[in-house]
Amino acid sequence: MPSERVLFFPLSRKGMGSGHLRRCFDTARDMEIPASLIIDDALPDALLPEDWRGVIPGLPDSIPFLLTSDALKNNSFFDTGRTLAVFDRRKSTAAGILPWAEKSTPVLLDDDGPARIIAPFVLDSIPGPRGSDANEASPSWLNLPPRLQKPNPNGPILLSFGGADPAGCTASLAQMLLEAGIPASRVHLTLPPGFSPDVLPRGVNILDAPGNLKNQLKNYGMVFCSYGLTAWEAIAAGCAVITADPTDYHTSLSKAAGFPGLGRMGGRSGRQIGNNRKKLLKLLDSPENLVKSAEKLSLMIELQSEGSLSRLLDSLEAPEPRCLACGKILPPVIARFPRQSYYRCPDCGITGLYRFEKVPENEYGEDYFQSEYKNQYGKSYLEDFKNIKAMGLSRLKIISIRGKKRGGLLDIGCAFGPFLEAAREAGFQPYGIDISPDAAAYVRDNLGIPAVSSAFPGENPEKFFSKGTFDIITLWYVIEHFQDLGTVLRTINSLMEDKGVLALSTPNAGGISARRSLKSFLERSPADHYSIWSPGTAVKILSRYGFKVYKIKVTGHHPERFGLFRNSRFFKILFGIISRLFSLGDTFEIYAVKENTLV
Repeated sequence: MPSERVLFFPLSRKGMGSGHLRRCFDTARDMEIPASLIIDDALPDALLPEDWRGVIPGLPDSIPFLLTSDALKNNSFFDTGRTLAVFDRRKSTAAGILPWAEKSTPVLLDDDGPARIIAPFVLDSIPGPRGSDANEASPSWLNLPPRLQKPNPNGPILLSFGGADPAGCTASLAQMLLEAGIPASRVHLTLPPGFSPDVLPRGVNILDAPGNLKNQLKNYGMVFCSYGLTAWEAIAAGCAVITADPTDYHTSLSKAAGFPGLGRMGGRSGRQIGNNRKKLLKLLDSPENLVKSAEKLSLMIELQSEGSLSRLLDSLEAPEPRCLACGKILPPVIARFPRQSYYRCPDCGITGLYRFEKVPENEYGEDYFQSEYKNQYGKSYLEDFKNIKAMGLSRLKIISIRGKKRGGLLDIGCAFGPFLEAAREAGFQPYGIDISPDAAAYVRDNLGIPAVSSAFPGENPEKFFSKGTFDIITLWYVIEHFQDLGTVLRTINSLMEDKGVLALSTPNAGGISARRSLKSFLERSPADHYSIWSPGTAVKILSRYGFKVYKIKVTGHHPERFGLFRNSRFFKILFGIISRLFSLGDTFEIYAVKENTLV
């Protein structure tokens, strides 16, 4: 579903700086769809909207601000439609995002907390090591300034440690620079709110935390800051950068990115202070190395930059953040790609797709059965009609083991009707339904078989035909296309007679392609395949919806996909035997009997 609103959840706590809030605030102002900022007032050290007044120009009045306590108590808060919930909190927890997943789709931004494994979508803008891949990453989302100069470690120096400076880096580093022989006139610094100028060495220049610091970076040859937004802004502007970090976490990120740094600051031990001074003197004695580091980091930005964060968020769809088969909220994500995430549900076992790209209006138009089918199989769907019909005859034999041999049969996703024609010739009473108007019209006009064009299940599927229930319902390579799989299976159960047969085929997550490389298998999976089944998963899910499986047939055996001895006829035969023996085909068919009617 398309997103209609974005909620930003910035890190807003005492001693945590202002960078996260600044970014959310700037991005929210640049959004085309409505955007708001939400502050977690349940935290004892939370900084509330009024605390930021005067710290960030335009904040809080120019963007709607809400508190979590107010938003979660308001039952009508999410009535505006599907919402993206963007968490910019550095280390979000599952408990922190779960309350919002009921009515919105969580997105993490530069967040490496425990919630990363379950978040449907992850964006990384600040380069650095993370526990897992992001869906998309680009330093351009930092809204970096233009490069207007070359790094100059001998020019004016800026010290900037955000809106809080919890480790007191500003004062201690200013003193170290003067002790290292740097004239006070070269040293400029931002003074966080609440800090007294009395703690600073005499003669340094105070900027008093300007709101447009990004645009002033061009005035400085070298910048000292902690790892984060300011560091990359300074690199982009053409400054040499030395990091001095308030925590070991920031230090690890700084090292991984390649910044020259002083390590963790703020320690009271003489040994730590001494180590910071030694590193500072060593770096200042090698200005050429500082220039090389800055140029290398600048190149990293240029190679990875594209687009803006606000435009990206404007373009994202907002899929339901739950398992499409059983409804579990936020199942663990197992693979991420641009605009797509795959999860595996721990409750029902299905592998499902979160799709964040806009679905084309004509996704199942004429090209789907013509050029797209031909690209995959070497012929159009109609050209392959006889072959598909022949497969249908063999499938009907398996259906007849437990199903009525001349009962009413509904083929969901019937396409141009080869299976329906096979069913009619075998004595069944066939009916078809397909989302493509052209396909349904072909079945009616050319084959003379009742067929309707509709997205299944629709509002009242029992009214599509004069026959309200069916003895057999089939879905050949269709089940994977449904976004709300649970609704589809419940509807199929309601449309089927007791002891009726459900038969379907689908790609196999237990086949050789997925076993060789699950990530590659998922990356090649079509964008409209919302669920990926395995035989074991299918048994479990169908049982949940009132069906008992009586036959599984693994198909799609491709010995060349084993990736070994491709040109050897002997090994092709050998791996073909192995594939069949161990059920390693890339597709499978499954046949089940309805045993229970769902309430």
